[in-house]
Amino acid sequence: MTEESFVDALPSDYLEPGETMTVEVDGTPVTVANADGEWCAFEHNCPHQATPLGGLPLQRKKLLRCPEHGSMFDVTTGECVLPSNDGWSGRLRTYRCRVVDDVVQVSIS
Repeated sequence: MTEESFVDALPSDYLEPGETMTVEVDGTPVTVANADGEWCAFEHNCPHQATPLGGLPLQRKKLLRCPEHGSMFDVTTGECVLPSNDGWSGRLRTYRCRVVDDVVQVSIS
């Protein structure tokens, strides 16, 4: 079993609850979200049409709506909770997060 590798992403006081931003983790763009104090990380682009998701505000503490086709995702699980306006309802890839010494760390392994 390979040991999980975490990379420093941003200071834990950098994002307010409900905010997101894209960071680079080992060369991969990843969106990090503060879901009402729960840190989440997920793929930077919507898996439906590759629309960037970083910088978009969360709704109802943990939901993110893709601005392109309206899909809504639970950023804590990656589940699509509202299909897009063309019926697509795939999953958002999520990554593990943790906070160590006031730094949000993300693992993409």
